[in-house]
Amino acid sequence: MIRRLVSCMLAVALSGGFQGVVAQAVQSTRQVQLGLMLVDLTEVNGAEQTISADILMAARWNDPELKGRYPEARSVGLDDVWHPTLLIYNQRSVSESLPREVVVQPDGTVGYAQRFTGTFSSPMNLRDFPLDSQEFYVWVVSPQRLGSPAALTPMEDLATYSVDRLSVSDWTVEPARLEEASFQAAPGAPANPGIKLSFVAHRKTTYYVIQVLIPLVAIVMMAYAVFWIAPTVIPTRVGVVVTTMLTLIAYRFMLANLVPRLSYLTRFDWFMLGATVIVSLTLFAMAGTAYLVSRDREALVRRIDRVGRVTYPIVFVAYSLIVWLA
Repeated sequence: MIRRLVSCMLAVALSGGFQGVVAQAVQSTRQVQLGLMLVDLTEVNGAEQTISADILMAARWNDPELKGRYPEARSVGLDDVWHPTLLIYNQRSVSESLPREVVVQPDGTVGYAQRFTGTFSSPMNLRDFPLDSQEFYVWVVSPQRLGSPAALTPMEDLATYSVDRLSVSDWTVEPARLEEASFQAAPGAPANPGIKLSFVAHRKTTYYVIQVLIPLVAIVMMAYAVFWIAPTVIPTRVGVVVTTMLTLIAYRFMLANLVPRLSYLTRFDWFMLGATVIVSLTLFAMAGTAYLVSRDREALVRRIDRVGRVTYPIVFVAYSLIVWLA
């Protein structure tokens, strides 16, 4: 499959000639058409704020010095001809898997294809976690003060290719788009031409609902059971609430690996915080009822239990609806 994709990319890169060659040719910044295609998306790591992906890149430019040098298309080493300096701005750990070769046409048109596999940084806004949607990207730039600078334009005819199936299982990915996006290293610094391949992905919530939220609701409702236990069984009432509190804390530590250390709260954090507050209030209520029982005020405790049986689920459901639907 990869060979077919590479062949298609080279065919696109070399078909239709070259558009917009700069007049000064060799000494000036040259026009380079650049295309990027998402071959596969294997992982989205929210804690590290990275994606793992396979990206195919195709580039096309015209070199007047190569015009007429070869009577027919020929493959030569990338370092044997002029080529633009291209950097992946957001790469973390990326490897190249195709030969560093270009195909030179008799008219001087040069085509280059490369496959990049690895991790790419991609900042995420996780306020709506786990109901969030994220925009991921791969950004290729041509530094104007390093190596061989080039003016980059999107290779629109490459953008028509798409891959139907991706390896990532917990995200729904929309079709990728290719756009021209200049890059500034710092405010006031000169803009460097760049091409960005971006795509929007929506997190699938089935896993979190089944594996996280439903057990968490069950844990919170476990504390609700204390209002149905006889007021005289004080150790059981207090023990149930304490066990619920400890389970919530353990859950919080377990889920800490899913998201980075953020300066803001996600939807799930708000839900956990509300559940913890409700269980904590129940614990204080049980401590208070234990004191009342020791003072022979069992009738008042039974009235408190009747109120708790009604207000506890109403407060929990109302808070949950605010967190998840607001």
